[in-house]
Formats: sequence, structure tokens, C-alpha cells
Amino acid sequence: MKEMFREYKDSDYTQCEELVNEAWRFDYIFSPKALSDIAKLIYTKGSVLGSNYKMVVEVNGKVIGFIFGLNEHSNKPGNNILFGLGLLWKLIWIKCKKPNRNDLLNALKVHENNRAEIVYRGRSEIILFIVGKEFQGKGVGKKLWSGFKNMSIGSEVKSIIVETNKLGASSFYEQIGFRHLADFDSPLHEFATKGGQACIYEYQFNN
Repeated sequence: MKEMFREYKDSDYTQCEELVNEAWRFDYIFSPKALSDIAKLIYTKGSVLGSNYKMVVEVNGKVIGFIFGLNEHSNKPGNNILFGLGLLWKLIWIKCKKPNRNDLLNALKVHENNRAEIVYRGRSEIILFIVGKEFQGKGVGKKLWSGFKNMSIGSEVKSIIVETNKLGASSFYEQIGFRHLADFDSPLHEFATKGGQACIYEYQFNN
């Protein structure tokens, strides 16, 4: 398997969104498809816009993983106000089944409020990090992480946080040196991982 690691391009977006859907099963969780599409947009496009470090890995021309991160001491990402307004406009016009648009909006609000009690937005963070299921356990994720970690070394970054789920990737983060910081309640995580626990992990630099 020959991997190629490179910077993210706009043309990679569709493949990245497909990986997000594979990981969180939005097409299964949300109905109708229009609501599922918005959920995927929030997770994927929102993460692209909120990151200043974006790398993908491809095999045979296909994107099989990516990492989007924020280095608080690097160039700040652009303003997401127009993106947020566009999402709200789309939500207004959707007729939904359960979970409906109000459920999604409330889940987003509760998630952000509970998370903010632990960590603030704007810290150096792994914002979105996915490796396709077929390629997990082969060192791809560790290589993607090393790129972001090495970019942060030498800057004033003292730590990197990541939001994950205890039934999800928490064991992977522990393997690469992250330590559990805190748990928080999240209806968003409950949508995707029944019985799971949203949590924040932290990687500390010795500088």
C-alpha cells in the first residue's frame, strides 16, 4: 500500500465528507436526506473552515484519511458567519422526521455549552481526524498525527486537545500520548454513539 500525504485541496471535500458519513452514519441517523446533508456539512465543511492545518492521505488517487487541526499561534482561519447563516437558512426550510431540525439545533447548543465549561474554542486542537475503516490499524493515523504534532513543535503551543468519545477513538489517542482531561454530556454524541461518553483529551508538550 503506497500512501501519499499532502495538503488538503478543495477538490478533496466530497471524499472527506464520505469518510465522515462512514464514521458517524449520518445518512442512517437523520431523515430526510436534506437534514443528513446538513449534519455532514456542519461536521465536514465547518471543520475545514475552522482549521489552519489540513492534510490528507491518499492511496491510488483516493483520499482514505485526513486530519484538520487548529494551531492557535498560526494564521487564524477565516470568519464562519456566512457559513453559519447559510446552514440556518437551509434548516428553516426542511420538513423533518425524528430527530427533527429542532432536535439537531438543540443538540448543537447543549453540546457547545457543556463543552465550553471544560475548554474554550480557539485552543490548539485536532478538529476532525478520520481514517477509513479499511485502513485503520496500519499506522496511517499515527503518521497524520505526527505531521500536525511536528508542525506545532517549536511554536508556543503548550498542548493540543481533541474531542472524542469513550466508545470511539479514545484508545487510539491514549496510545499516541494523549491523556483524559474531562467528560461532558453531549446529545450530538448520543445521536451517533448510543451509550457513549463525550470527552476531551489533551496532549502536552514538554517545552
